[in-house]
Amino acid sequence: MPEEKKTTVRKTVRKRAAASPERRLPSTSPAAAAGAPRAHRGHRRTKVGRVVSAKTPMTVIVEIERLREHPLYKKTIKVRRRVPAHDGRGDVRAGDLVRIQESRPFSATKRWQVIDVLSRAGEAFAAAPEAAEIERALEEAEGVKELLAKPEREAAPVATEASEKSTEEEGAE
Repeated sequence: MPEEKKTTVRKTVRKRAAASPERRLPSTSPAAAAGAPRAHRGHRRTKVGRVVSAKTPMTVIVEIERLREHPLYKKTIKVRRRVPAHDGRGDVRAGDLVRIQESRPFSATKRWQVIDVLSRAGEAFAAAPEAAEIERALEEAEGVKELLAKPEREAAPVATEASEKSTEEEGAE
């Protein structure tokens, strides 16, 4: 009986291209130049929250607040969750509104990183003019100052007979 040669079939496995040309080139955006993390990377979750503590270096505590309905009583309640997030640039302060993104583990508890600062603490009202100033500017711009002015009474209010009698009685005494 002649021996048969066993042939091994090799499957050719193609490796994925390392990266497309766009990914290999460094980004020219100002955020990438400043060392900011990428905003949209795959299917990573992003959340918006307020920084409640920025005391530790490169770490901030972000409080994420959401509304949910109570399962039994059907009342809408606030649910707060505090997560530590990595702040590589170190420019985030307590009170800032930030967007955070899920990322690799930075430490035993840190699994999020700060992507961008949406608003600074106290920034919204610091440079805002008062409501009265805005109303005045709109009135002058539209020329409706005369229309909105309250009419002045030309004649003095007419006194009623009852009030006249009470004033006469007081003067007599």
